[in-house]
Amino acid sequence: MGVGWLDGQPDVYLVTGEGHQVGWVECGLTGIGDRWVAVYEGYFIGDINTQEAMLHDTPEQAAFTVHIAYLQNL
Repeated sequence: MGVGWLDGQPDVYLVTGEGHQVGWVECGLTGIGDRWVAVYEGYFIGDINTQEAMLHDTPEQAAFTVHIAYLQNL
């Protein structure tokens, strides 16, 4: 798994797996402050019951969530 800044977007990390982008993590969305969300296959990863995005304290935690989702769908 790799994580890297997206040029021009200091609040977005790209997440790669096996040499290609598998998702991204994003910070500072309206209403969540400085918390990070994980995005996989174009959707926020979150709670299936509440339909709310899972919030993470660090970009690394959010990237790990993307990586787990990617591994489960291989």
